[in-house]
Amino acid sequence: MENYQNIEQTKEYQLAKAIENGLNNYCFNPKYFAATIPMMHPILQQSLYRLIRECLKVMADDNRYYDDRNRASHEDAKAMLEYLQEKGKPIPFI
Repeated sequence: MENYQNIEQTKEYQLAKAIENGLNNYCFNPKYFAATIPMMHPILQQSLYRLIRECLKVMADDNRYYDDRNRASHEDAKAMLEYLQEKGKPIPFI
């Protein structure tokens, strides 16, 4: 995994922390979050998918720390990434 200097000062870090805070709530419903995607501008939907694919790469990385609590997501991400590497298409910036 790459080492990013000063990542805490980026807008991406701030967004990741906001997502982390939202997920750290037993009332968070992933289906409600997903239901908002069609309400986004199509270009932003594309950007969200690009983000999800990058997240999968990190989740699938064997060099990243994971344990039994997140082993299933690690293994699932590896399988999805394998599929995407074989059959996935480039996601263009429009």
